[in-house]
Amino acid sequence: MSTTVEYVRFACADPGRLAAHRDTLISLLRERYGSDFVGAHLARCEDGSLLDLILWASPEAAERAAREMPGDPAAAGFFGLIGEVHEMRHAEILHSAQQ
Repeated sequence: MSTTVEYVRFACADPGRLAAHRDTLISLLRERYGSDFVGAHLARCEDGSLLDLILWASPEAAERAAREMPGDPAAAGFFGLIGEVHEMRHAEILHSAQQ
């Protein structure tokens, strides 16, 4: 198994409010997926869209969460603030580096 990144770029009318719901989402991911959830980053792109990068222990975990989480009532505060999804992909990480 290899680490998988979930890449989602989307519109959001209120990024501050979305970020406020982020801790709840992250706690939910940790609770539901345990060690299959590796980490996450939320960023703002130059065009104002948001980019969510979520790291998963396997492609199966990424696909499972992508199916389950958007409709989960416990995550509605986060997903309800997402506007148009411009792109969503899963990719295998081939190399990583940290400082």
